[in-house]
Amino acid sequence: MTRVRWWGTGLVALTLLSLSAGLPLLNTVLGSGGRPLAPGTVVSVGTDRGGVRPITLTVSHAGWALDAGATSLTGYAELISEDVVVNLSVAVPLAPFDARELWDGLGRIVALGGRAQLGTRPVPIRTKHGMTGLTGAITGRDRAGTAAVFATDTLGATVTAAGPPLAFRNVAPEVHAMVRTLTIAAPWTSETEQ
Repeated sequence: MTRVRWWGTGLVALTLLSLSAGLPLLNTVLGSGGRPLAPGTVVSVGTDRGGVRPITLTVSHAGWALDAGATSLTGYAELISEDVVVNLSVAVPLAPFDARELWDGLGRIVALGGRAQLGTRPVPIRTKHGMTGLTGAITGRDRAGTAAVFATDTLGATVTAAGPPLAFRNVAPEVHAMVRTLTIAAPWTSETEQ
């Protein structure tokens, strides 16, 4: 008869138990890792040309943070507040496009995630700077949110915001205020190329 030693298995089990209990506590202590953004902070994304990134969005209220790990300023930025995530992305067309085509493309991308879908009947939206686009709802079993798209002849921008329904409802006015600050800089529009 051979002798079985359980101390190795017990040590592994103790390590796993410590990790499963300790990591959530450590995450709570350290926070989500986002860099807090003060109200009025301008987030800019896109290819830098002469020190300017073409697409900007202004943070409207306190409580938002930039998730640096999920951000690449040449293409997209992720802002977080509690359980709500706002994604600002650059859309570079291969051929001229409009907001409706951008909306349809964004709808296919959102559906690929499998958790939500984009509304099929977007409505017009106008920013404080006079840019027009389309906006509509994001819905899912455990998700609620909104999306907006804006297109120029040479560049587009998408903004999606989603989270658990109650969390999203709590920050929806803040999200809408941020979306209305969106700009696409003139050097990236056809207006300056004529």
